[in-house]
Amino acid sequence: MKLYGILFGLAFLFPITSSAQEWTFDYSFEGTGLYGYAETSARYQDLYKRNHDYFDGEIDLSAAYEFNDDYSVSFHLDLMGAVDKELKDYNQGDWGEEAYAISDTPYGRLMIGQTTNVDAQFHEGAPSVGALKNNSDVVNFLMNPNWVRNGKTTKFATLTTTYINTDGVAPKISYISPSFYDTYLGVSYVPDAYNRSGLISKYASYEHDDGIIASIYSYQDMELFTLTASAGYARFHDNDNEFSASLSLQKGNWTIGGGWRNTYIDGKDKQQNKNYTEEMPEYFDAYREGQAWNIGVGYQIGPFKTALSYFESKTKRSDNSDKIITFSNQYQYDKHINIYLAASHVNYNGADDSKDNNNNGYAIVAGVGLNF
Repeated sequence: MKLYGILFGLAFLFPITSSAQEWTFDYSFEGTGLYGYAETSARYQDLYKRNHDYFDGEIDLSAAYEFNDDYSVSFHLDLMGAVDKELKDYNQGDWGEEAYAISDTPYGRLMIGQTTNVDAQFHEGAPSVGALKNNSDVVNFLMNPNWVRNGKTTKFATLTTTYINTDGVAPKISYISPSFYDTYLGVSYVPDAYNRSGLISKYASYEHDDGIIASIYSYQDMELFTLTASAGYARFHDNDNEFSASLSLQKGNWTIGGGWRNTYIDGKDKQQNKNYTEEMPEYFDAYREGQAWNIGVGYQIGPFKTALSYFESKTKRSDNSDKIITFSNQYQYDKHINIYLAASHVNYNGADDSKDNNNNGYAIVAGVGLNF
């Protein structure tokens, strides 16, 4: 049975009182249409297209029941789809779903189902907005040979984020504590860490091993500015150990922030694969020994948001590395329409100098987002 069927079936186990107003139902839609022009250095112009179209959409459905001011439960089903997405990082390719339940009590929040782990939820990092909000978004316009996820091949020679995303939205159980001096503790247990929105190859020997992620988040008002910080640790069985941290400072309309992540394997982990195939090419799991960091500044005034950020990641085993500079802007025309304009420059380096393992260039991206 599909996980979302189980979660929504659980709704019938909760009593409905004579007041039907206790149940609330909600839905939302978010869609994005983008056009991008990419220009690579002369060496790579025969490998990649210059013009790109990209469309994606997400429908979120939810049903919530509030027992009283302290106790509530909700059930969620998020459906996604995309066209012309270069890095197919949804949990089932271009199309996927996330199904999960949330219970809120005075003792904290419990989440069960297809969600990101607590470190991904707590992490701040560099400010980001608009069409190129995430580091991996730029690969829809400038392909990165270090990041490959398609029907046959999976290769993440370098880390794609500064927060822990190895497990993607694999089904998990997460707990987040109540606030203590505006600080939260969280832990996620992942019975099976493989997920198409994560970094693990389905052909890896550690594919179905479990993992545990712990994280702390704090929001502090320092009078002159507000400070947001997080720190996380993950242990993926037979895979790797991971650390992450983030710090963000906000004053008025300005925000500056950054993030860091480090991964390593130890004697308890399975060694990285040496028998390379089309499904598991060389350095396909080199992210297991790597490092990534980002830094950026953001500004918001009225309906306009802008952010300038720098992201860098590299592996310890070879010369594979990524350097991405992004300037992204968003204008909220009204409550339903956002207008996007962004530019990004990338430098993707492989383990050798071959054309197929490297890319360098810039992209200009514009488009519209719809929200209902």
